[in-house]
Amino acid sequence: MTTKTSASGPTNRFWAAASQSALLTPVLALFSAFLLGAIIIWLTSGSLLTVWEAYSGLFRGAFLKQRGLTETLVATIPYVFLGLAVAVGFKSGLFNIGVEGQYTIGSVAAAWAGVAFKGLPAIILLPLCLLVGAAGGALWAAIPGYLKAKTGAHEVINTIMMNYVAFRLTEYLVGNLLKDKVSSAIQTVPVSVEAELWTMQSVPQRLENPLNALLVAIVLALVAWIVAREWKARQAARPGLVANPWFARLVGLAFGIVCFFALPPLTRLWWPFTDQYDRLHIGIFLAVGAAFFIWWLLWKTTLGFELRVVGSNANAARYAGISITRNVMLAMIISGALAGLAGTIEVLGVSTCRCLPLFFSSGYGFDSIAISLIAKNSPFGILAASFLFGAMRNGADLMELSSGVSKYIISVIQALGLLFVAAPAIIRWVYRVRSGPHPDEAVPLTKGWGGG
Repeated sequence: MTTKTSASGPTNRFWAAASQSALLTPVLALFSAFLLGAIIIWLTSGSLLTVWEAYSGLFRGAFLKQRGLTETLVATIPYVFLGLAVAVGFKSGLFNIGVEGQYTIGSVAAAWAGVAFKGLPAIILLPLCLLVGAAGGALWAAIPGYLKAKTGAHEVINTIMMNYVAFRLTEYLVGNLLKDKVSSAIQTVPVSVEAELWTMQSVPQRLENPLNALLVAIVLALVAWIVAREWKARQAARPGLVANPWFARLVGLAFGIVCFFALPPLTRLWWPFTDQYDRLHIGIFLAVGAAFFIWWLLWKTTLGFELRVVGSNANAARYAGISITRNVMLAMIISGALAGLAGTIEVLGVSTCRCLPLFFSSGYGFDSIAISLIAKNSPFGILAASFLFGAMRNGADLMELSSGVSKYIISVIQALGLLFVAAPAIIRWVYRVRSGPHPDEAVPLTKGWGGG
């Protein structure tokens, strides 16, 4: 008697083994980085107790102190957007080192829009500021993208130079054309209240405005429509209500109506975020949504397929009739838009004055390159890596206070983690981990210096 083997069996086992290998290597790389970091702290301090004090302080600062977890999430949000921005470039064979400059231009564009369009309701002004910030970052990234696509000019060199142009241009705009002449500090005029990104604590108060409730209902209706549409596609073979072409639209509409009427009274009755000093804002939902969107774009659309083909083998893409110029430009524009959104969210949701101060750059953009590489350019891996980097960034100060160890040891640990991720053969050798199936056939994370 013979047993029938499913044709999909070997394929499923192949992808399961590949996924396990892809997940295990970064985890072991980060574990090794923290282990070596502990050895460095021990050797420099001469005490194992200092290692315990440093790492326990790091953990308490990131998660256990008052507002520790929410501050970690606040630091995670820009990392997600910027990590996704770098990953889109990597997937397309481009090394966009200019996300820090695009982040800065997006922030100044949003600060301008939040002042220039004062008087508009939040249902218009908040999405408008987000779009203007994204457009600013996209425009800044499109310049090196155009030069790469049309002249072959190296995107690494151009994006690095564009960073410094962005910094100096922003300093000029903040200190002159956009300067708040009333404030003693050098900063832009605060944006309109309607342009601010809501803190989680303020959501019940914000929803008392019917237009704000309508904005939330529209967003949630779109989410419900997308989920229903995907579910309908999976249930296409089954008859009944699901087969109705209006099914997804009706679900989205019904869910939006329920949210419009139910959310305001429900949030007034109970809402978990009551700390008025808590800075966590609704950008956390935008960050998670951006990760899902990039995953859908890259793996579920024709455009995403073309971007990945161009990134894997430009010659094969050209032979298949895929426009290299178009996809290089689109990749840089999408990457820049994500970076611009990161800067926009920091201005509208985190900045104390809800404005753009003179010295705004924080190094998020350069850290995001490491985040994307550690996550192997996976949108969902970027969510996890961003959370880890946000935790280290937030917990570093208490670590220094608790143990006396410089908070810059965090940069050493991040660098070691990146080193081990970039050299997975070392991790496999140290921990005797079997490599995934056909490692020689794997597509590289990047194409080095972006050469085609």
